[in-house]
Amino acid sequence: MAKFVFGKPKSSKIKLKKSMLSKLSSLNIVDKNEDGYNYLDIINPPFVLGGLKEPKDNCGEYYRLDASKKEIYSDANRGLAECTAGGTVRFSTDAESISVRVYLRSACLGMHHFCDRGVYGIDAYVGTGTARTYVGAIMQTFADNPEFNTGILQLPQGVKEVSINLPLYAGIKKVEVGFPKGSRVGEPTPRTVGAIAFYGSSITQGGCVSRPANSYANILCRVLDADCCNYGFSGSGMGELCVAEHIASRDLACFVMDYDYNAPSHEHLKATHEPFFKLIREKNPNLPVVFVTHPFFEDIKDFDTKRIEIIRETYENARKAGDKNVYFVDSTKFFSPEMRDLYSVDNLHPNDLGQMNMAQVIYPVVKKALGL
Repeated sequence: MAKFVFGKPKSSKIKLKKSMLSKLSSLNIVDKNEDGYNYLDIINPPFVLGGLKEPKDNCGEYYRLDASKKEIYSDANRGLAECTAGGTVRFSTDAESISVRVYLRSACLGMHHFCDRGVYGIDAYVGTGTARTYVGAIMQTFADNPEFNTGILQLPQGVKEVSINLPLYAGIKKVEVGFPKGSRVGEPTPRTVGAIAFYGSSITQGGCVSRPANSYANILCRVLDADCCNYGFSGSGMGELCVAEHIASRDLACFVMDYDYNAPSHEHLKATHEPFFKLIREKNPNLPVVFVTHPFFEDIKDFDTKRIEIIRETYENARKAGDKNVYFVDSTKFFSPEMRDLYSVDNLHPNDLGQMNMAQVIYPVVKKALGL
């Protein structure tokens, strides 16, 4: 009998039917008709954008922070906020193939330890609830060019929900989905739980997985069926309160505070970790908060131990103050002691296996925090 680490996948209780879909011809939002496909921009209904604010509500941009206040963020965070890590596009259709066009505005290039698909590619899934299956042809990466990528995805017969994971380390100007003539489209099913936010480093942002769905944050949100609000900032997640303010403004079911690695010193981490949490808590008194310490791939050192102690202190102080909605994940449990190098690309950033292991350890804590 199969053993499921995250529990047996379950489809949504809502069964998709053809009667729930609309004919393309009735939508009046078809941008163009090319190569036998009718193209729709994902800014329009029935597409549902997850993890990111709608461009119409954020200065017309796909942007992870507040696009109207860019001047308050650090130079690094201002630029990296263009990256659409955690973003998803969902819809339902009876089409047996779709054409996807991704127009990129920026991409973090030249990272020899990080494959292009993990940086600026996309991937797609079919299914509802926690029962979602990867779709894509062999060697289909949607990462041939850092400015524009397109490809056709073959889909199973019948009415199905499609989820597209947006790039982790690139920004998008526009995404179009093309449907064959005569196809129908509709809204996706509602999420099972509310959005989950993650704050941290390049690892949180998804470095260095082979494709977007394999980041630990996306894995957790896949197995919980939640939108992923990803606030991982490569090399620059330093506990800035302006970022905490933005996170605190989102409608969240849980917050995973993976802030650790980018703090340049123990002193900086100690000075910023608890204030970051307290700002979130002040604005969201009932929000479950899960503290996570950084992964490491060699024998634990004083450097690691001191950081774990600082983060545990934030947790313990909250508990002593009567906060019963805080949780702690010890990163010493992420990886087995043997052949620890197998979990990373460079003894710093976890690969797909490493991120999967992280998700497995964090999952039961987040599940408990959500009351599931």
